[in-house]
Amino acid sequence: MVTNFSKEELLSVNKWNQARRLEFIDFRLATDGRINRRDLVDFFSISIPQASLDLSKYLQLVQESDPPRKNLSYDRHLKVYIRTDDFRPLFPKICSPESYLNDLLAYAQGDLVKSRNFFGFIPNAGVAAFYPPRRNIDTMVLFNILESIRTHKAVHITYLSVNSIKPTDQLIAPHGLAFDGMRWHIRAYCYDHHGFRNYVLSRIVRCAIPEIPAPNDRFPDPIGNGFREVGTSGRDDTEWNELVDLVIKANPQLPEAYRRAIEHDYGMVENGTVVYPCRRALLSKALEWLRLTQNDVGLTPEQRPVVLDNEAEVFRRLAGGH
Repeated sequence: MVTNFSKEELLSVNKWNQARRLEFIDFRLATDGRINRRDLVDFFSISIPQASLDLSKYLQLVQESDPPRKNLSYDRHLKVYIRTDDFRPLFPKICSPESYLNDLLAYAQGDLVKSRNFFGFIPNAGVAAFYPPRRNIDTMVLFNILESIRTHKAVHITYLSVNSIKPTDQLIAPHGLAFDGMRWHIRAYCYDHHGFRNYVLSRIVRCAIPEIPAPNDRFPDPIGNGFREVGTSGRDDTEWNELVDLVIKANPQLPEAYRRAIEHDYGMVENGTVVYPCRRALLSKALEWLRLTQNDVGLTPEQRPVVLDNEAEVFRRLAGGH
Protein backbone atom coordinates (compact mmCIF):
# COMPACT_ATOMS: atom_id res chain seq x y z
CA MET A 1 0.00 0.00 0.00
CA VAL A 2 1.33 3.45 -0.94
CA THR A 3 1.18 6.03 1.84
CA ASN A 4 0.88 9.71 0.99
CA PHE A 5 2.69 11.88 3.54
CA SER A 6 1.84 15.49 4.25
CA LYS A 7 4.59 18.09 4.12
CA GLU A 8 4.71 18.17 7.92
CA GLU A 9 4.97 14.37 8.09
CA LEU A 10 7.77 14.33 5.54
CA LEU A 11 9.65 16.90 7.59
CA SER A 12 9.14 14.69 10.63
CA VAL A 13 10.35 11.58 8.81
CA ASN A 14 13.46 13.41 7.66
CA LYS A 15 14.05 15.13 11.00
CA TRP A 16 17.61 15.87 11.97
CA ASN A 17 18.91 12.87 13.89
CA GLN A 18 20.16 13.16 17.44
CA ALA A 19 23.82 12.88 16.45
CA ARG A 20 23.52 16.14 14.52
CA ARG A 21 21.82 17.81 17.47
CA LEU A 22 24.60 16.66 19.79
CA GLU A 23 27.14 18.24 17.40
CA PHE A 24 25.11 21.45 17.58
CA ILE A 25 25.25 21.44 21.41
CA ASP A 26 29.01 20.84 21.28
CA PHE A 27 29.56 23.64 18.76
CA ARG A 28 27.48 26.20 20.66
CA LEU A 29 29.25 25.40 23.93
CA ALA A 30 32.66 25.66 22.24
CA THR A 31 32.03 28.91 20.37
CA ASP A 32 29.35 30.71 22.43
CA GLY A 33 30.14 29.26 25.85
CA ARG A 34 26.43 28.59 26.45
CA ILE A 35 23.31 26.91 25.13
CA ASN A 36 19.69 26.45 26.17
CA ARG A 37 16.79 24.29 25.10
CA ARG A 38 15.28 27.07 23.01
CA ASP A 39 18.37 27.08 20.76
CA LEU A 40 17.69 23.44 19.86
CA VAL A 41 13.94 23.96 19.52
CA ASP A 42 14.35 26.92 17.14
CA PHE A 43 17.07 25.41 14.98
CA PHE A 44 15.77 21.86 14.61
CA SER A 45 12.02 22.45 15.06
CA ILE A 46 11.82 19.91 17.86
CA SER A 47 9.84 19.90 21.08
CA ILE A 48 11.13 21.21 24.40
CA PRO A 49 11.02 17.69 25.92
CA GLN A 50 13.15 16.40 23.03
CA ALA A 51 15.64 19.23 23.56
CA SER A 52 15.87 18.27 27.23
CA LEU A 53 16.54 14.66 26.25
CA ASP A 54 19.29 15.78 23.87
CA LEU A 55 21.02 17.83 26.57
CA SER A 56 20.76 14.90 28.99
CA LYS A 57 22.25 12.59 26.36
CA TYR A 58 25.11 15.04 25.77
CA LEU A 59 25.84 15.20 29.50
CA GLN A 60 25.81 11.40 29.69
CA LEU A 61 28.31 11.12 26.81
CA VAL A 62 30.79 13.56 28.31
CA GLN A 63 30.59 11.80 31.68
CA GLU A 64 31.33 8.48 29.95
CA SER A 65 34.14 9.91 27.80
CA ASP A 66 37.86 9.66 28.42
CA PRO A 67 38.65 11.62 30.47
CA PRO A 68 35.22 12.00 32.11
CA ARG A 69 34.20 15.62 32.52
CA LYS A 70 31.22 17.96 32.84
CA ASN A 71 31.56 20.24 29.78
CA LEU A 72 28.43 22.14 30.86
CA SER A 73 26.51 23.14 33.96
CA TYR A 74 23.11 24.77 34.36
CA ASP A 75 23.02 28.38 35.53
CA ARG A 76 19.68 28.82 37.30
CA HIS A 77 19.99 32.62 37.29
CA LEU A 78 20.66 32.93 33.55
CA LYS A 79 18.55 29.83 32.75
CA VAL A 80 21.17 28.53 30.30
CA TYR A 81 23.79 25.80 30.23
CA ILE A 82 27.27 27.29 30.64
CA ARG A 83 30.55 25.86 29.34
CA THR A 84 32.65 24.59 32.25
CA ASP A 85 36.39 25.02 32.72
CA ASP A 86 37.00 21.34 31.96
CA PHE A 87 35.33 21.64 28.53
CA ARG A 88 36.76 19.55 25.72
CA PRO A 89 34.63 19.05 22.62
CA LEU A 90 33.03 15.68 22.00
CA PHE A 91 33.33 16.36 18.26
CA PRO A 92 36.78 17.92 17.71
CA LYS A 93 36.41 18.21 13.94
CA ILE A 94 33.10 20.07 14.20
CA CYS A 95 34.62 22.47 16.75
CA SER A 96 38.09 22.79 15.19
CA PRO A 97 39.44 26.23 14.24
CA GLU A 98 39.60 25.11 10.58
CA SER A 99 35.93 24.09 10.53
CA TYR A 100 34.80 27.21 12.38
CA LEU A 101 36.75 29.60 10.15
CA ASN A 102 35.70 27.83 6.93
CA ASP A 103 32.06 28.20 7.96
CA LEU A 104 32.63 31.83 8.97
CA LEU A 105 34.17 32.53 5.56
CA ALA A 106 31.21 30.88 3.83
CA TYR A 107 28.84 32.95 5.99
CA ALA A 108 30.68 36.20 5.20
CA GLN A 109 30.37 35.41 1.48
CA GLY A 110 26.69 34.48 1.74
CA ASP A 111 27.41 30.84 0.90
CA LEU A 112 26.62 29.12 4.20
CA VAL A 113 23.32 27.28 3.86
CA LYS A 114 20.89 27.51 6.77
CA SER A 115 21.11 23.81 7.62
CA ARG A 116 24.88 24.15 8.23
CA ASN A 117 24.76 27.46 10.06
CA PHE A 118 25.33 26.47 13.69
CA PHE A 119 26.40 29.99 14.66
CA GLY A 120 24.84 31.80 17.58
CA PHE A 121 27.19 34.73 18.10
CA ILE A 122 28.76 35.77 14.79
CA PRO A 123 31.76 38.14 14.88
CA ASN A 124 32.23 40.76 12.20
CA ALA A 125 34.12 39.14 9.33
CA GLY A 126 35.64 40.69 6.22
CA VAL A 127 37.10 38.99 3.16
CA ALA A 128 40.20 40.46 1.52
CA ALA A 129 40.09 38.13 -1.49
CA PHE A 130 38.12 38.03 -4.72
CA TYR A 131 36.19 34.91 -5.57
CA PRO A 132 34.46 34.49 -8.93
CA PRO A 133 30.67 34.90 -8.67
CA ARG A 134 28.77 31.65 -8.26
CA ARG A 135 26.97 32.23 -11.57
CA ASN A 136 30.27 31.60 -13.43
CA ILE A 137 29.73 27.86 -12.89
CA ASP A 138 26.68 26.58 -14.72
CA THR A 139 24.59 24.23 -12.58
CA MET A 140 23.95 21.65 -15.29
CA VAL A 141 27.60 21.72 -16.33
CA LEU A 142 28.57 20.69 -12.81
CA PHE A 143 25.85 18.03 -12.54
CA ASN A 144 26.75 16.50 -15.91
CA ILE A 145 30.45 16.50 -15.03
CA LEU A 146 29.69 14.74 -11.74
CA GLU A 147 27.58 12.16 -13.59
CA SER A 148 30.41 11.64 -16.04
CA ILE A 149 32.88 11.08 -13.19
CA ARG A 150 30.55 8.75 -11.30
CA THR A 151 29.77 6.56 -14.30
CA HIS A 152 33.14 6.98 -16.09
CA LYS A 153 31.59 8.25 -19.30
CA ALA A 154 33.02 10.47 -22.00
CA VAL A 155 31.34 13.82 -22.47
CA HIS A 156 31.48 16.69 -24.96
CA ILE A 157 32.25 20.14 -23.52
CA THR A 158 32.57 23.65 -24.94
CA TYR A 159 35.55 25.29 -23.29
CA LEU A 160 36.83 28.87 -23.08
CA SER A 161 40.61 28.56 -23.25
CA VAL A 162 43.06 31.40 -22.68
CA ASN A 163 44.91 30.14 -25.77
CA SER A 164 41.97 30.53 -28.17
CA ILE A 165 39.68 33.46 -28.96
CA LYS A 166 36.76 31.18 -29.78
CA PRO A 167 35.36 28.45 -27.50
CA THR A 168 36.55 24.98 -28.47
CA ASP A 169 34.60 21.72 -28.47
CA GLN A 170 36.45 18.86 -26.79
CA LEU A 171 35.70 15.27 -25.84
CA ILE A 172 36.89 14.47 -22.34
CA ALA A 173 36.66 11.73 -19.71
CA PRO A 174 36.62 13.48 -16.29
CA HIS A 175 37.73 11.57 -13.21
CA GLY A 176 38.31 14.17 -10.46
CA LEU A 177 37.89 17.70 -9.12
CA ALA A 178 40.70 19.91 -7.82
CA PHE A 179 40.80 23.25 -5.98
CA ASP A 180 43.84 25.48 -6.52
CA GLY A 181 43.14 27.97 -3.74
CA MET A 182 40.97 30.19 -5.93
CA ARG A 183 39.18 28.10 -8.56
CA TRP A 184 37.84 24.60 -9.07
CA HIS A 185 39.25 22.50 -11.89
CA ILE A 186 38.19 19.29 -13.61
CA ARG A 187 40.86 16.63 -14.04
CA ALA A 188 40.09 14.75 -17.23
CA TYR A 189 41.50 12.83 -20.14
CA CYS A 190 41.20 14.78 -23.40
CA TYR A 191 40.74 12.67 -26.53
CA ASP A 192 41.61 15.66 -28.73
CA HIS A 193 44.99 16.26 -27.07
CA HIS A 194 45.63 12.61 -26.15
CA GLY A 195 46.47 13.26 -22.52
CA PHE A 196 45.22 14.20 -19.06
CA ARG A 197 44.56 17.91 -18.44
CA ASN A 198 43.15 20.36 -15.90
CA TYR A 199 40.07 22.34 -16.97
CA VAL A 200 38.86 25.41 -15.06
CA LEU A 201 35.28 24.52 -14.16
CA SER A 202 33.93 28.05 -14.62
CA ARG A 203 35.30 28.12 -18.21
CA ILE A 204 33.19 25.17 -19.33
CA VAL A 205 30.38 26.93 -21.19
CA ARG A 206 28.40 23.81 -22.05
CA CYS A 207 28.53 20.15 -21.12
CA ALA A 208 26.47 17.49 -22.86
CA ILE A 209 24.65 14.76 -20.97
CA PRO A 210 27.16 11.90 -20.59
CA GLU A 211 25.95 8.84 -22.48
CA ILE A 212 28.92 6.83 -23.78
CA PRO A 213 31.23 4.78 -21.49
CA ALA A 214 34.69 6.36 -21.75
CA PRO A 215 36.80 4.14 -24.02
CA ASN A 216 40.58 3.85 -24.10
CA ASP A 217 42.19 6.29 -26.50
CA ARG A 218 43.86 4.95 -29.64
CA PHE A 219 45.94 7.26 -31.82
CA PRO A 220 48.97 7.20 -34.14
CA ASP A 221 52.19 6.70 -32.17
CA PRO A 222 54.19 9.95 -32.54
CA ILE A 223 57.48 8.12 -31.89
CA GLY A 224 57.23 4.78 -33.66
CA ASN A 225 55.04 3.17 -36.29
CA GLY A 226 51.53 1.96 -35.70
CA PHE A 227 49.13 3.09 -32.99
CA ARG A 228 49.25 3.64 -29.28
CA GLU A 229 46.41 2.78 -26.91
CA VAL A 230 46.15 4.37 -23.44
CA GLY A 231 43.70 4.19 -20.56
CA THR A 232 41.53 7.20 -19.71
CA SER A 233 40.41 6.49 -16.13
CA GLY A 234 41.69 8.02 -12.90
CA ARG A 235 43.89 4.99 -12.20
CA ASP A 236 45.65 5.61 -15.55
CA ASP A 237 46.51 9.22 -14.65
CA THR A 238 50.01 8.83 -13.22
CA GLU A 239 50.49 12.57 -12.59
CA TRP A 240 47.27 12.64 -10.56
CA ASN A 241 48.13 9.56 -8.50
CA GLU A 242 51.75 10.51 -7.80
CA LEU A 243 52.29 12.56 -4.64
CA VAL A 244 55.12 15.05 -4.18
CA ASP A 245 56.10 16.23 -0.70
CA LEU A 246 56.57 19.99 -0.41
CA VAL A 247 58.92 20.50 2.55
CA ILE A 248 58.23 24.10 3.57
CA LYS A 249 60.34 26.28 5.85
CA ALA A 250 60.45 29.96 6.76
CA ASN A 251 62.55 32.06 4.41
CA PRO A 252 66.03 32.16 6.07
CA GLN A 253 66.50 35.72 4.81
CA LEU A 254 63.77 36.95 7.17
CA PRO A 255 64.64 38.41 10.59
CA GLU A 256 64.51 35.82 13.37
CA ALA A 257 61.31 37.19 14.96
CA TYR A 258 59.57 37.10 11.57
CA ARG A 259 60.77 33.51 10.97
CA ARG A 260 59.47 32.39 14.37
CA ALA A 261 56.06 33.89 13.60
CA ILE A 262 55.93 32.13 10.22
CA GLU A 263 56.94 28.82 11.81
CA HIS A 264 54.09 29.19 14.29
CA ASP A 265 51.62 30.14 11.52
CA TYR A 266 52.37 27.02 9.51
CA GLY A 267 52.71 24.67 12.47
CA MET A 268 56.31 23.90 11.64
CA VAL A 269 57.95 21.27 13.84
CA GLU A 270 61.19 21.54 15.82
CA ASN A 271 63.40 21.31 12.73
CA GLY A 272 61.54 24.31 11.30
CA THR A 273 59.73 22.54 8.47
CA VAL A 274 56.27 21.25 7.60
CA VAL A 275 55.41 18.75 4.86
CA TYR A 276 52.53 19.26 2.42
CA PRO A 277 51.81 16.29 0.11
CA CYS A 278 50.61 17.47 -3.31
CA ARG A 279 49.44 15.63 -6.42
CA ARG A 280 52.00 16.11 -9.18
CA ALA A 281 49.20 17.15 -11.52
CA LEU A 282 48.53 20.14 -9.23
CA LEU A 283 52.12 20.90 -8.31
CA SER A 284 52.51 23.98 -10.51
CA LYS A 285 49.34 25.50 -9.01
CA ALA A 286 50.53 24.80 -5.46
CA LEU A 287 53.88 26.47 -6.17
CA GLU A 288 52.14 29.51 -7.69
CA TRP A 289 49.86 29.81 -4.65
CA LEU A 290 52.80 29.70 -2.23
CA ARG A 291 54.98 31.94 -4.44
CA LEU A 292 57.55 29.20 -4.80
CA THR A 293 57.96 29.12 -8.57
CA GLN A 294 61.27 29.95 -10.22
CA ASN A 295 59.70 33.26 -11.31
CA ASP A 296 59.21 34.20 -7.65
CA VAL A 297 62.90 34.00 -6.71
CA GLY A 298 63.34 37.77 -7.14
CA LEU A 299 60.64 38.67 -4.61
CA THR A 300 61.62 40.19 -1.26
CA PRO A 301 61.67 37.83 1.75
CA GLU A 302 58.53 39.55 3.08
CA GLN A 303 56.75 38.81 -0.21
CA ARG A 304 58.03 35.23 -0.15
CA PRO A 305 57.88 34.27 3.54
CA VAL A 306 58.27 30.51 2.95
CA VAL A 307 60.69 28.57 0.75
CA LEU A 308 61.22 24.93 -0.21
CA ASP A 309 63.67 22.91 1.83
CA ASN A 310 63.67 20.27 -0.97
CA GLU A 311 63.57 22.63 -3.94
CA ALA A 312 65.77 20.52 -6.25
CA GLU A 313 63.60 17.44 -5.77
CA VAL A 314 60.34 19.35 -6.26
CA PHE A 315 61.42 20.98 -9.52
CA ARG A 316 62.81 17.68 -10.76
CA ARG A 317 59.45 16.02 -10.08
CA LEU A 318 57.64 18.97 -11.67
CA ALA A 319 59.64 18.37 -14.85
CA GLY A 320 58.60 14.70 -14.86
CA GLY A 321 61.61 13.18 -13.11
CA HIS A 322 61.69 10.89 -10.09
